[in-house]
Amino acid sequence: MVNGEKPEVEGGFFSSDKKVTMPDGENQIVFRYVPTYKNGKDRDEFNSQVIVAKFNAEDEQLKFEFPKYRNLREAELKFDKEANWQLLDSLDQPVAFEQDKLIHNGMQIGRDYPQELITYNANGGVAAVALTGTAATIAAAQQAQQNTSGVTQPALQETSPAAKSVDANTAEEMLHFWYSKADAETKARFKEYVNSN
Repeated sequence: MVNGEKPEVEGGFFSSDKKVTMPDGENQIVFRYVPTYKNGKDRDEFNSQVIVAKFNAEDEQLKFEFPKYRNLREAELKFDKEANWQLLDSLDQPVAFEQDKLIHNGMQIGRDYPQELITYNANGGVAAVALTGTAATIAAAQQAQQNTSGVTQPALQETSPAAKSVDANTAEEMLHFWYSKADAETKARFKEYVNSN
């Protein structure tokens, strides 16, 4: 997510080089680091905790740089503890950023990232940004609801495009997950199916 919404991504579904255009100034991103590792005939996938980061950039092309781990076990042991990824500018110089983890206890499938981010920002996390518009209204209403004891109020629901796209995000994440687990023959059949439909 970029600034609380699913961004328009340039680059094909199977492309490893994807690009997102962001406005100049302060931006907030939410992502998982998901590398895959060969394990004999299988492929193991590491899913980091969800990272939220904020940074400032003006008229700059940035790229991620992630640590290289030899295998799944090394990634599991090191990444979530160290989280030593970087944002680099066009001269490969590090861009300063603040980062935190978007913690969610329990089942991770079907998470409502836009809502979690609104709550995170309202609570003033390390990588929080100022809330504006609908997000600020929802956060204020939720805070008022939490502070009112003994009064039942109807829950507010965000109606932004980001909230409506959560189910689509989950489906896409599941497609990526199962595709990464498939063998070469299954991947070929899937590509054939996608191209014919």
